[in-house]
Amino acid sequence: MTGERRWALITGAGHRIGAHLAQTLACHGYGLHLHTRTHDAAPLADRLERDHRTPTVLHRVDLTDRTAIRTWARELAAADHPPSLIVNNASPFPSPHALEDLGALDEGIAVHLIAPTLLYQALPEPQGGHVVHLLDARLGLWDGLRPGYELSKHALAAHTLVAARLLAPRIRVNALAPGLVLPPPGRDRTHLEHLAASRAPLRAPARLDDLTAALLFLDHAPSVTGQILHVDSGEHLGPPCDHARPIRLA
Repeated sequence: MTGERRWALITGAGHRIGAHLAQTLACHGYGLHLHTRTHDAAPLADRLERDHRTPTVLHRVDLTDRTAIRTWARELAAADHPPSLIVNNASPFPSPHALEDLGALDEGIAVHLIAPTLLYQALPEPQGGHVVHLLDARLGLWDGLRPGYELSKHALAAHTLVAARLLAPRIRVNALAPGLVLPPPGRDRTHLEHLAASRAPLRAPARLDDLTAALLFLDHAPSVTGQILHVDSGEHLGPPCDHARPIRLA
C-alpha cells in the first residue's frame, strides 16, 4: 500500500480465521487493532511486528458487555490511529442445542448483532470507513443444529443489507460467508477434507487464501456495498450431486 497507512480492527483475532486475516492485512501494510476476549493475541502481534513491521494495538473486551463496547468504540474513534476497516469476526460457536436454549441465543445476538452495531461508532467522523461482517456459508441450508448461533447470524446477514443502505455514503458494509476452511477444533486436515467432500459441490475445502483475497477485494472496491460474498466451494448450494451432468451443446 502507498500513502498513509490504513488501520483495521479485527474482532476475535487471536486464533483461527481471525489470526489469518490479521496476517494477510499485515502483509498488505495495514496497522492492526487486534481484539480478543479469551485468547492471548500477544504472540501474534509480536510475530506480525517482527515479520512485517506491523504496528499493532491489543484490545481485550467482552463483546456481551454493551457499556464496555460503547466506551471502547469512542476510544477507538478518538485514537491516534482509528480503524478505517472493521472486520467483525468474533463468534461464539456453541454445541448443538435446543431452540429454547435462550442462553445461546442471547450470546449470539450480543456478539453477532449488538456488538457490530455499536462498533460502527469506532469509525471516525467524518471519514467513515468500511465494515465487513463474517457470516456462515450454511445459513441458507437451515441446519437447525445450533439455533442460537444460526438465528443470530441470519440477523447479521439482514443487518448487513439494512446498514449498507442506511449508513451510505459515509460507511460501506459488506459480508463474507466462509464455508469449511479449517478443521474443527481437535480434528485434522483429513477430517476437513472428508467433510468438504460430502458438503461442498467442489468437493474440497475452501481456501483461507481465497477468503483473505475476498476481504482485500471488498476493501479495495469503493463502489461495492451491501454484498454477501460466499467463499465456500459452493457449500451454500447444498451437497454435491450424485452424478455429474454432462453439458450438451444444442
